[in-house]
Amino acid sequence: FVSGIGMLAPSPDWFSGVYKLRLFDRETRFWYQKIEVNVYAWDAGTEGGNDYSFKNDPKNENISPFKAGSTEDAVFVSVDKDNNNLQVLPVGTLTFELQESSKCG
Repeated sequence: FVSGIGMLAPSPDWFSGVYKLRLFDRETRFWYQKIEVNVYAWDAGTEGGNDYSFKNDPKNENISPFKAGSTEDAVFVSVDKDNNNLQVLPVGTLTFELQESSKCG
């Protein structure tokens, strides 16, 4: 498995990444040659505000992280020409590609 996380600056509470991405096929017992995965913005919910900025008031209550872009005014969304079919867009793509092993010694 591989996991990784990164901050989406300048927001102090937006992040993106992967969690427990399997790089090995358990049935065939082989490593995947190449995996591409879209990554999305997540909001940790530690700041108030509805936009991608760093000057929002802190929140005092505990909430669970949620995928950023769940409203029409969010940053990473797409709508069709009639403002329908709201779709959260990825902020990037991660590519994991198997490399030849090096020989030690």
